[in-house]
Amino acid sequence: MLSFSGRSIYAFFNRIRHKITEEKSESKLIADFSKTKKSPFDIKSESSYNAYLSNGSLLLELKKSNCISWIDIPEKEYGDHVIEAKIRLDSPEGYASTGVIFRLMDEDSCYMALVSNKGYFRLDAVKDGSPKALIAWTEVPDFSETNININIITYGADMVLIVNGKWAGCINDDTIQHGKPGFILASYDDNGIQTEKECVCRAWLDYFSVDSRYNAVSEKYKTWTDDSNINADCRLRLAETFAVMGKSSDSLEQIKKAWKRRDEAIRSADVSYTEVRTRKELLLASRMAFNTGQYSEANDYIDIILDQSPDSEEAKTAFSEKIKTLNELDNFGELKEFILKHKNIAGKNVECLAVLGRCCWELGEYRESAEAWEKAFKTGNENGVYAVNAANAWEHAGKKENAVKLYIEAGKIFLRQDNKAELEVMMPRLQSLGHKNWEARALSGKWAYSIENYNHCEEELSAAEKLRCAVKPRPKADPALYYLWGLVLYLKGKLKTSVKMLEKAVRLAPDYELFSSKLKEISALSESWEKQNAGK
Repeated sequence: MLSFSGRSIYAFFNRIRHKITEEKSESKLIADFSKTKKSPFDIKSESSYNAYLSNGSLLLELKKSNCISWIDIPEKEYGDHVIEAKIRLDSPEGYASTGVIFRLMDEDSCYMALVSNKGYFRLDAVKDGSPKALIAWTEVPDFSETNININIITYGADMVLIVNGKWAGCINDDTIQHGKPGFILASYDDNGIQTEKECVCRAWLDYFSVDSRYNAVSEKYKTWTDDSNINADCRLRLAETFAVMGKSSDSLEQIKKAWKRRDEAIRSADVSYTEVRTRKELLLASRMAFNTGQYSEANDYIDIILDQSPDSEEAKTAFSEKIKTLNELDNFGELKEFILKHKNIAGKNVECLAVLGRCCWELGEYRESAEAWEKAFKTGNENGVYAVNAANAWEHAGKKENAVKLYIEAGKIFLRQDNKAELEVMMPRLQSLGHKNWEARALSGKWAYSIENYNHCEEELSAAEKLRCAVKPRPKADPALYYLWGLVLYLKGKLKTSVKMLEKAVRLAPDYELFSSKLKEISALSESWEKQNAGK
């Protein structure tokens, strides 16, 4: 009994399919551009483009910007095939691209391989009018601004793109199984200004062939999927594109294949493993491994950079990446030691301090955790969460006064930010620890006002004022306390007392317009009320 791998199974049945249809479909077409009637292309002009033969080439011109047009071979449909096209591109009006269209089912379903005049290529699938980038814009190897050679190999769902004689990329996609081939031109400039020139861009198709013979297709596919024929730099360029596209697994695969190819090329030179991997490549590999959940592997790539180039710019980035990976692994002991070991890189980095605080917390080292979180808070200023974490750690370390102080700092920030969610979580701890602290009670009253619990607000503000007056030396009064207290009294109909509280607020903050205007408003209401009741 025979057994097959996934690829060999496909090849086996594909061979059977080709054998059955060999006489009907296997052929090699070479386009004749000597006369219009001899050409297999449907050569005709439309409102957006001109198409005609010129000096033994097929010329396609776009009449307007922000436009894409193509000419196809209507009588031929292909599944597996090799397309070879030699094209010249001229774009006097700016940004344009040209290439081949293949497996064209209709106007809304096809594949497009394009090369731009800026030196980039891309591969797209279009299904029912919806485009999908299979390979986004990627730098072309050995780019020539004018002369462009494109080869497309389609073998089942696999597609290989060769540009200017070099492997440029490969992809697996089964969106469309068969269709017509064609010649395509696109212009991307759209400034709303109609050009007075005859065209915005043009391209000459000097040579075009389609080979659907099974042996030819399979041989080309075998050749251009053999690692020995693929340049490592081309793979790395594709890896960078996949990374930008969010295809982390595909990107990492290309990086590893590029490294393998480079290893094989220099094996005889006795170069060490790490010397053939640049710091930039190692960083990219670590990020792709991290994104795919391979944290230990990401960690290994980072260690190479830190061990061999600790003072490099990449090492600073690698340091942050290492922290992320160890954090994901919940390896808090190693992570703590790593941060402390690399103080020269960590410096006053707020994120590093925050991570150190968490590590110490998880290890039960609450004092060290509190110190790290507090330092992170003082360095990062308005991050109230850091202050809360520091307060929580101080509380667990038995330093309740330190905890109350930081809870108050956090509460002030959350009030300014109107962050009710964080206040709701934090306030019970502050109220429990700070019931004898006037600032804590004042903050509790302000929070109560923000959630419209006016009775509790009045109780807390009153308690805060009594506690403040009992402190020696007496702390400076808070005008906002009197202002809110006055508003609560007003809402309860106690106008005279409300006015007194607002007057205190204005005396403490005479230049604050909000306090003054509210005092005038409530004073006028109070006087009006007294007059109305004077005659009764």
